[in-house]
Amino acid sequence: MSDQPEISFDDSAQLTQVQVPLDEAADAFAHKDVNGQTPIVMVPTHANRIRNEFVLAGLGALVIGILLDILLNQVVWVLIGIPISIALIIFGVYRSFIVRIPEGAVALMTRGGRYQRDLPPGTHILPPWFVLSHLVTSRQIPYDIPAAEMLTMDNVRVTVDGLITFIITNPYKFIYSISASDFDHVLFAVCKEGLRTRVREMTINDVIRLTGIEMEDVRQNLNTRMEDYGVCIVKVNVMDARLPDEFMQSREGRQLAALQQLEQAETQRLAKLRQANQEELARQELNARMKREKEELQLQIYQAELRQKLVEMEAETEKFRLANLEKRLKAYPVAADWEAQVAQLAVARALAGNTRAFLQIGDASDIVRAFMLRNTTGKSEDEGDTLVEKD
Repeated sequence: MSDQPEISFDDSAQLTQVQVPLDEAADAFAHKDVNGQTPIVMVPTHANRIRNEFVLAGLGALVIGILLDILLNQVVWVLIGIPISIALIIFGVYRSFIVRIPEGAVALMTRGGRYQRDLPPGTHILPPWFVLSHLVTSRQIPYDIPAAEMLTMDNVRVTVDGLITFIITNPYKFIYSISASDFDHVLFAVCKEGLRTRVREMTINDVIRLTGIEMEDVRQNLNTRMEDYGVCIVKVNVMDARLPDEFMQSREGRQLAALQQLEQAETQRLAKLRQANQEELARQELNARMKREKEELQLQIYQAELRQKLVEMEAETEKFRLANLEKRLKAYPVAADWEAQVAQLAVARALAGNTRAFLQIGDASDIVRAFMLRNTTGKSEDEGDTLVEKD
């Protein structure tokens, strides 16, 4: 709990009523008094606006003129005193007809002690028998609600500092229902009670967020209670809401622990996410490798199928060729022998062109067999002569 003492009415007085001449009303409303209080009501020091000093001076001038006339027996003094007296009296009375109300103020006009009407700012011409009893400010007045401890819904004491802005909308009701000093006390108590009641309905987190925010519900409640005084509450602001030091320390400790838990949970979440990403990456690499191997295997199978089809086609071609050859041999046996003999003759001619070959006369078939034997043994013509044996 804070050690700050409760503020008394005398210490918290902010509004006052001053008594100054009507000509100084504008300056009186524009500045605080010597006690630092804001004037909201001004009472003219001279309710009778007739300048008595000028009237008395005029009467004195007339009396002096008459005395001089009697003592000196010269009527000229009377003739001089009468116009001077009349001029002074007229000047003193004429000024009482002109009334100037400063900007930002409203005057209450009375006659015989009874209220007549309000006079707005400006210059007015009034008979001397109409008296200005009070001048009331029409400006918005800020009123500070000093810091005080208040209890929240969750039983935490907070120090709340408020600022009220009000305006006097009905000067007649205000002047004839309450004085400025009493209104100061009433406004302080009502505003403090309104803030205390509203804070009691809120949690600590809601109160902390009130700083700098207008409280419309509190304003409406205060307007209901200030209506009897002719006052309207314009704004209600919470300037500051502070928690006790011990509560702040425990709150900061809880917040630090919660923050550490959040950091640990975030670290674990990131680790799990990193692990899941690695597993997903490994799974994707495995799937890609299996896909490549599958594609390679399908390509090999396709190539094997093509080779098999090629072998089958070659076998079919060879089979077809041999079948045709067999048909031709059966159909033309003499032509087949003739082609064989032509081939043997061509071989014999080739052997005859080789000067290093030893030729032994025999059957043509023997020559062909000898040539075929030479090819199988791998000997070329350059390596040696070809030998043909006889049966």
